[in-house]
Amino acid sequence: MALTRVQGIFTMALLLSGTCYAAVEGPWCYNDNRCGPPTWVSHGHCGDSRQSPIDINTTEAVFNSSLGPVTLSGYDDYRKLREIKNTGKTVYVKLKDGLFLSGNGLPDVYKAKALHFHWGNGASKPGSEHCIDGRQYSMEFHIVHTRNNMSLSDALDDPQGIAVLAFFVQASKSAKGKTAKAWESFSKNLLRIIKKGSDSELKSTVSLQDLIGSTNLAHYYRYSGSLTTPNCNEVVIWTVFVEPILVPRKVVAFFPFCIRSTDSSSGPRLNNNFRPLQGLHNRMVEASAFLKPRLATSRASPPVAFILLLLGISALGVLLL
Repeated sequence: MALTRVQGIFTMALLLSGTCYAAVEGPWCYNDNRCGPPTWVSHGHCGDSRQSPIDINTTEAVFNSSLGPVTLSGYDDYRKLREIKNTGKTVYVKLKDGLFLSGNGLPDVYKAKALHFHWGNGASKPGSEHCIDGRQYSMEFHIVHTRNNMSLSDALDDPQGIAVLAFFVQASKSAKGKTAKAWESFSKNLLRIIKKGSDSELKSTVSLQDLIGSTNLAHYYRYSGSLTTPNCNEVVIWTVFVEPILVPRKVVAFFPFCIRSTDSSSGPRLNNNFRPLQGLHNRMVEASAFLKPRLATSRASPPVAFILLLLGISALGVLLL
């Protein structure tokens, strides 16, 4: 078995077991020139051509009328959030069994395993991984699923072995209601995992649906890409939802304020834990059925304008006779 293959299986095992990132912290990092993103090309598939994240250009997305709302099962059960951990690279939440994803464009039913977060450095310095038309949001969180609950080695062999739901989180002074309260409640758990390697059982009454809030599950972009951390295996079907989840500014600030990147409570704070944008390289980004790209609309306009122009010319000709 090739070395990169062994590394890939090991990395994925860590990603889905709850000890991700920590055990592979040596070779890569986010904020050090010696091990930061520019050096990741030496790890596994990080230098390949179908990498994530990307900037989604909405005018170039291809409209797919068959991509309806995704179907989520079990997401409203608050008992499914099992354990929270500071890995030194992210905040990682291990999920219990019973969470499923399905829908058109997905080749199978996918089972949720975990979620994790990416952030910048407070409300004024965004840290989402994906962008929409060049816009970066305050945070982004990913819910990771494997195809038909397949094994990790099988997921790495299958170009569609993993499905990730990506949600933008935006700091807002107007954030209020049930979703804002859910995020405030969830963020209090960060106080129990300040140091890298610390973990805690989740006993809150917050569900995944509470965190997602009223996000329209029919408004998304879909493309094939990779994991956004080494070994960057290109086995991911990405579903990136358009509408950001609005949360209080203090929630966004709490992540870089609380979480440390070392096992010392006075160590450096973890911030800007997002991978830079990657090239699209001729890949197709699809827009869901309710997100017909503006380009499609603009293409329909010239014929109408041309007809009106002809009618105007004809009318003028009649008047001149």
